Amino acid sequence: MLEGATKLIKGMGNLHYEERLRRLGLKSLETRRDRGDLIEVFKFINGAYTVDADIFFLNLIRVIEEAILRNCTRDEVDLI
Repeated sequence: MLEGATKLIKGMGNLHYEERLRRLGLKSLETRRDRGDLIEVFKFINGAYTVDADIFFLNLIRVIEEAILRNCTRDEVDLI
């Protein structure tokens, strides 16, 4: 969404995505997703969620194993 939205800014439509981000002082989608993942891990570790850790990680391992069996890439795996 942001990639398309930044093209609408005057003078940005012809530039590559990375250049538009640099000029606008924005982070890439990948960086924003990584940051969000780290925030969620921090909240999980510090008790923001009432989840049984054993069940959570067993389910996570199951999802990862299934993805490996299907030869999915990291981006194709919906972990939650």
